[in-house]
Amino acid sequence: MNRRHFSLACLGLAAAASAGVAPALAAAPTGASGPAKRESGKPHIAFLLFDGITAQDMIGPATVLGASGRFTMDYVWRDTNPVRAESRSPVELHIVPTATFAETTSADILCVPGTSNVFAQLRQPDILDWVARVGAKAAWVTSVCTGSFILGAAGLLNGYKATSHWTLVDELAAFGAIPTRERVVADRNRLTGAGVTSGIDFGLTLLAKLCGEETAKAIQLTLEYDPEPPFACGSPKSAPAELTAKAKAGYLAYLEQVAPDARQLLDAASKRLGVKTS
Repeated sequence: MNRRHFSLACLGLAAAASAGVAPALAAAPTGASGPAKRESGKPHIAFLLFDGITAQDMIGPATVLGASGRFTMDYVWRDTNPVRAESRSPVELHIVPTATFAETTSADILCVPGTSNVFAQLRQPDILDWVARVGAKAAWVTSVCTGSFILGAAGLLNGYKATSHWTLVDELAAFGAIPTRERVVADRNRLTGAGVTSGIDFGLTLLAKLCGEETAKAIQLTLEYDPEPPFACGSPKSAPAELTAKAKAGYLAYLEQVAPDARQLLDAASKRLGVKTS
């Protein structure tokens, strides 16, 4: 499905579902097992899974896009064994893949979630190879949080504006991307979200682009997405400078422990992609 046919399919689905949101929600599949059955005219979304994924990075956009009932979705990993979501709780959360890399050779929309230690994924060639192959043919190439690092390492952000979690966004330059400090960044058919909770904003933005603002607004209302955070410190733009510095220092100290080769991985990616860095 090329981008023109893809957009027409979305518009057609939006018109067909204009009678209301509730039927679309009711039609959402449950208990899926195995690769999603791709329905004619419904764009297919492939979410990358991996061990240590930040669950909210995926759950936010999957909830928004899935609520519309206008897409088929797969959660893709190298095998069908449950992957462990990132958690500091002694009780782990696991996510069950619906399809494997081998079974998913294409998708209309590729969405790559992030994690606090994305450098672990940059060390796994099969992840980058799959993302590169599927992303090269996808109508939309997208990410949430540090998922943009995986897109970048797969060669899919060179020359594109993109964002990531605020602590690492500037490092996207290593992949030839143009770091952009916004909550959701669109550049042609690339759409990237900033840290974790931005996945909901990302999902609504993508839904509006594909199916129209009225559809996205209806889903936002249905999900009662009306955030009223208890504190005005959800980004460096609003948080006290001292708190921002402390939070970033703590995160970089964590990375130093779990990914002491982070700089070498970024430099290697720059060299492989032919990106000149200062």
